[in-house]
Order: sequence, then C-alpha cells, then structure tokens
Amino acid sequence: MVSGLQTNQRYIVVVAAILACLFIGGILGCQWPGEKIKAHEVTFEQLFSSPEQFQGKDIILEGFYFHGFEIIVLAEGLEYSGYAEGHLIPRGRMLWIEGGIPLEIYNQLYQQQMMGPDERYGKIKVKGKFEYGGHYGHVGGYNYQITPSQVELLSWTPSEK
Repeated sequence: MVSGLQTNQRYIVVVAAILACLFIGGILGCQWPGEKIKAHEVTFEQLFSSPEQFQGKDIILEGFYFHGFEIIVLAEGLEYSGYAEGHLIPRGRMLWIEGGIPLEIYNQLYQQQMMGPDERYGKIKVKGKFEYGGHYGHVGGYNYQITPSQVELLSWTPSEK
C-alpha cells in the first residue's frame, strides 16, 4: 500500500511539472518542437541598438549580402571602394552570415572581381537565428551573426557611379 501511494504521488508531481511547463511556456512564448517559429522583423538600427532583445531568437532582416575573400556578411549598404571603377564593398553595420546562403540565391547575385577571387553581392531578406557578443566569422572579426533558415533575393540594381 505504501508503494502504491508513492507511485501516485510521483504521477501527481510529474503531471504538475508538465502543466507548469505548459503554463510558463505560454507566458514566455516558448515553443514545442514542430511548432512554427515566430521571427521578429527588425531593422539594422533596432538590432544593433538592443541586440540583447534578439539574442538567440529568429529574426528577419533586409540588407546587402556581400561574399568576398574571407568575408560573408549582411551589411546596411554597399559603397564604391575607389580601388576599381564600379567596385562595391559593404558599408555600415554588418553581421556575419554563418553557413552562407542557398546556392540558388547565390548564383543569381551580381558578380565582380578584384585581384582575388570572385565577389558576389545583392540585396536579400534573411530569416535566421541571431547571436551577438561572441567573435564570429573569419578570425572572429564580427560581434554579430545570423544563421539563415530562409533567404529571399530582393529586386535591386546597383546605381551608376
């Protein structure tokens, strides 16, 4: 009889714990595996002014993708480098793109070449997990990164210099 009582008490504790998790998860916006992940659509200004608000969360951010020698970033903008006619480089605030972007998007980007390898660039919208406070990218040169789960190529044409 004692062991039966202890077993019932264990079930009550387990059920109470599950209910507490469900209740707290609902309040905090936690999600069970398989649920659709909600993403916060943000601007560079919002993201960089309070990155702690988005740490570890899925965000949606529009910017300029740039992939060159030892650099794969999403930047606020692109500007002419002055090294060669029409040569663009990323400018403004930037975050490392961990793992790159899908090949079908990459292949549709603009191309340019300096003395090194081919560079790709274009305007994209990225949904992915945001992280900050570490050292990300090539030799840890970035304080922010996004790991894309979805990437969309946006219509954009570089302006004439």
